[in-house]
Amino acid sequence: KELKLDRNTLVIFTSDNGGYLTYGKDFRKISSNGPLRGQKGQLYEGGHRVPFVASWPGNIRAGETQTTAHSTDLFATFAHLAEIDTTKLKLDGVSLWPHLKHGADLPERNLYWRKSADRAVRSGKWKLVFNTRKRELYDLSVDLGESKNLAQTHPKLAKELYDSWLTWVEDVNP
Repeated sequence: KELKLDRNTLVIFTSDNGGYLTYGKDFRKISSNGPLRGQKGQLYEGGHRVPFVASWPGNIRAGETQTTAHSTDLFATFAHLAEIDTTKLKLDGVSLWPHLKHGADLPERNLYWRKSADRAVRSGKWKLVFNTRKRELYDLSVDLGESKNLAQTHPKLAKELYDSWLTWVEDVNP
Protein backbone atom coordinates (compact mmCIF):
# COMPACT_ATOMS: atom_id res chain seq x y z
CA LYS A 1 0.00 0.00 0.00
CA GLU A 2 2.86 2.36 0.81
CA LEU A 3 4.15 2.07 -2.77
CA LYS A 4 0.59 1.97 -4.14
CA LEU A 5 1.23 -1.43 -5.71
CA ASP A 6 -1.96 -2.80 -4.16
CA ARG A 7 -4.02 -1.08 -6.88
CA ASN A 8 -2.40 -2.98 -9.74
CA THR A 9 -1.48 -6.27 -8.06
CA LEU A 10 -3.57 -9.41 -7.79
CA VAL A 11 -2.99 -10.94 -4.36
CA ILE A 12 -4.07 -14.53 -3.73
CA PHE A 13 -4.03 -16.34 -0.42
CA THR A 14 -4.62 -20.10 -0.50
CA SER A 15 -3.02 -23.42 0.39
CA ASP A 16 -2.22 -26.60 -1.48
CA ASN A 17 -3.87 -28.92 1.06
CA GLY A 18 -5.93 -29.14 4.21
CA GLY A 19 -4.30 -29.10 7.61
CA TYR A 20 -2.77 -31.92 9.58
CA LEU A 21 -4.93 -33.07 12.47
CA THR A 22 -2.18 -35.33 13.75
CA TYR A 23 1.42 -35.70 12.72
CA GLY A 24 3.57 -38.51 14.02
CA LYS A 25 3.14 -39.76 17.57
CA ASP A 26 3.74 -36.47 19.37
CA PHE A 27 1.49 -34.02 17.55
CA ARG A 28 -2.26 -34.38 18.09
CA LYS A 29 -5.07 -31.92 17.36
CA ILE A 30 -2.63 -29.47 15.78
CA SER A 31 -5.18 -27.91 13.41
CA SER A 32 -8.83 -28.15 12.46
CA ASN A 33 -10.55 -28.88 9.19
CA GLY A 34 -13.93 -28.12 10.72
CA PRO A 35 -16.63 -30.59 9.71
CA LEU A 36 -14.51 -32.02 6.91
CA ARG A 37 -13.29 -35.61 7.06
CA GLY A 38 -9.59 -36.28 6.69
CA GLN A 39 -6.38 -34.30 6.81
CA LYS A 40 -3.36 -33.39 4.70
CA GLY A 41 -2.27 -36.39 2.66
CA GLN A 42 -5.79 -37.80 2.34
CA LEU A 43 -8.29 -37.44 -0.48
CA TYR A 44 -11.25 -36.63 1.72
CA GLU A 45 -12.37 -33.00 1.77
CA GLY A 46 -10.30 -32.22 4.88
CA GLY A 47 -7.20 -33.19 2.93
CA HIS A 48 -7.60 -30.77 0.06
CA ARG A 49 -10.46 -28.32 0.51
CA VAL A 50 -8.88 -24.98 1.38
CA PRO A 51 -9.80 -21.28 1.48
CA PHE A 52 -9.02 -19.12 -1.52
CA VAL A 53 -8.95 -15.36 -1.07
CA ALA A 54 -8.27 -13.02 -3.98
CA SER A 55 -7.90 -9.26 -3.79
CA TRP A 56 -7.39 -6.72 -6.54
CA PRO A 57 -9.06 -3.40 -5.79
CA GLY A 58 -10.94 -2.02 -8.77
CA ASN A 59 -10.91 -5.42 -10.50
CA ILE A 60 -12.48 -7.91 -8.10
CA ARG A 61 -15.64 -7.08 -6.18
CA ALA A 62 -15.80 -8.05 -2.53
CA GLY A 63 -17.93 -11.12 -1.99
CA GLU A 64 -18.05 -14.79 -1.23
CA THR A 65 -18.67 -17.80 -3.43
CA GLN A 66 -19.04 -21.53 -2.92
CA THR A 67 -17.70 -22.27 -6.41
CA THR A 68 -15.31 -25.21 -6.57
CA ALA A 69 -11.98 -24.46 -8.19
CA HIS A 70 -8.73 -26.41 -8.36
CA SER A 71 -5.10 -25.40 -7.87
CA THR A 72 -4.48 -26.25 -11.54
CA ASP A 73 -6.69 -23.26 -12.36
CA LEU A 74 -4.05 -20.84 -11.11
CA PHE A 75 -1.72 -21.28 -14.10
CA ALA A 76 -4.59 -20.80 -16.54
CA THR A 77 -5.69 -17.68 -14.64
CA PHE A 78 -2.23 -16.13 -14.61
CA ALA A 79 -1.71 -16.92 -18.29
CA HIS A 80 -5.07 -15.31 -19.09
CA LEU A 81 -4.16 -12.16 -17.16
CA ALA A 82 -0.74 -12.01 -18.85
CA GLU A 83 -2.54 -12.32 -22.21
CA ILE A 84 -0.65 -15.48 -23.11
CA ASP A 85 -2.32 -17.50 -25.83
CA THR A 86 -2.87 -20.95 -24.35
CA THR A 87 -5.16 -22.28 -27.09
CA LYS A 88 -2.42 -24.60 -28.35
CA LEU A 89 -1.64 -25.87 -24.86
CA LYS A 90 -3.55 -28.64 -23.19
CA LEU A 91 -4.18 -27.12 -19.77
CA ASP A 92 -5.69 -29.05 -16.89
CA GLY A 93 -7.09 -25.89 -15.33
CA VAL A 94 -9.43 -23.12 -16.45
CA SER A 95 -9.05 -19.39 -15.96
CA LEU A 96 -10.79 -18.20 -12.82
CA TRP A 97 -10.73 -14.62 -14.07
CA PRO A 98 -14.29 -14.51 -15.52
CA HIS A 99 -15.54 -15.82 -12.19
CA LEU A 100 -13.44 -13.45 -10.09
CA LYS A 101 -14.23 -10.40 -12.24
CA HIS A 102 -17.88 -10.98 -13.14
CA GLY A 103 -19.08 -13.90 -11.04
CA ALA A 104 -19.39 -16.09 -14.17
CA ASP A 105 -19.91 -19.79 -13.62
CA LEU A 106 -16.94 -22.05 -14.20
CA PRO A 107 -17.38 -24.75 -16.85
CA GLU A 108 -18.73 -28.11 -15.74
CA ARG A 109 -15.84 -30.54 -15.39
CA ASN A 110 -14.57 -33.41 -13.33
CA LEU A 111 -11.72 -32.87 -10.89
CA TYR A 112 -9.20 -35.59 -10.03
CA TRP A 113 -6.81 -36.35 -7.18
CA ARG A 114 -4.44 -39.18 -6.34
CA LYS A 115 -1.96 -40.03 -3.63
CA SER A 116 -0.16 -43.35 -3.63
CA ALA A 117 -2.87 -45.98 -4.21
CA ASP A 118 -5.74 -43.65 -3.26
CA ARG A 119 -7.78 -41.93 -5.97
CA ALA A 120 -10.68 -39.48 -6.11
CA VAL A 121 -12.86 -37.91 -8.75
CA ARG A 122 -15.42 -35.17 -8.23
CA SER A 123 -18.26 -34.41 -10.60
CA GLY A 124 -20.54 -31.63 -9.40
CA LYS A 125 -21.90 -32.64 -6.02
CA TRP A 126 -20.66 -36.23 -6.33
CA LYS A 127 -17.29 -37.52 -5.20
CA LEU A 128 -15.86 -41.00 -5.59
CA VAL A 129 -12.92 -41.97 -3.36
CA PHE A 130 -11.36 -45.35 -4.11
CA ASN A 131 -8.36 -47.65 -4.05
CA THR A 132 -7.90 -51.36 -4.76
CA ARG A 133 -9.88 -52.35 -1.64
CA LYS A 134 -12.91 -50.06 -1.61
CA ARG A 135 -15.08 -47.54 -3.40
CA GLU A 136 -16.82 -44.75 -1.54
CA LEU A 137 -19.36 -42.39 -3.14
CA TYR A 138 -20.51 -39.20 -1.42
CA ASP A 139 -23.07 -36.52 -2.18
CA LEU A 140 -21.19 -33.44 -0.97
CA SER A 141 -24.28 -31.24 -1.23
CA VAL A 142 -25.77 -33.01 1.80
CA ASP A 143 -22.75 -34.81 3.29
CA LEU A 144 -19.73 -32.51 3.32
CA GLY A 145 -18.17 -34.63 6.07
CA GLU A 146 -18.21 -37.71 3.79
CA SER A 147 -19.86 -39.93 6.38
CA LYS A 148 -22.47 -41.80 4.30
CA ASN A 149 -21.04 -44.04 1.57
CA LEU A 150 -23.58 -44.24 -1.28
CA ALA A 151 -21.58 -46.53 -3.59
CA GLN A 152 -23.97 -49.46 -3.02
CA THR A 153 -27.01 -47.21 -3.49
CA HIS A 154 -25.72 -45.67 -6.75
CA PRO A 155 -23.50 -48.34 -8.35
CA LYS A 156 -24.00 -47.03 -11.90
CA LEU A 157 -22.84 -43.53 -10.92
CA ALA A 158 -19.88 -44.97 -8.99
CA LYS A 159 -18.86 -46.91 -12.11
CA GLU A 160 -19.26 -43.86 -14.37
CA LEU A 161 -16.99 -41.82 -12.11
CA TYR A 162 -14.50 -44.69 -11.90
CA ASP A 163 -14.50 -44.98 -15.71
CA SER A 164 -13.95 -41.23 -16.01
CA TRP A 165 -10.92 -41.65 -13.76
CA LEU A 166 -9.55 -44.34 -16.09
CA THR A 167 -9.98 -42.04 -19.09
CA TRP A 168 -8.31 -39.14 -17.26
CA VAL A 169 -5.35 -41.18 -16.05
CA GLU A 170 -4.80 -42.60 -19.54
CA ASP A 171 -4.59 -39.02 -20.80
CA VAL A 172 -2.18 -37.74 -18.13
CA ASN A 173 -0.02 -40.89 -18.01
CA PRO A 174 0.26 -41.99 -21.65
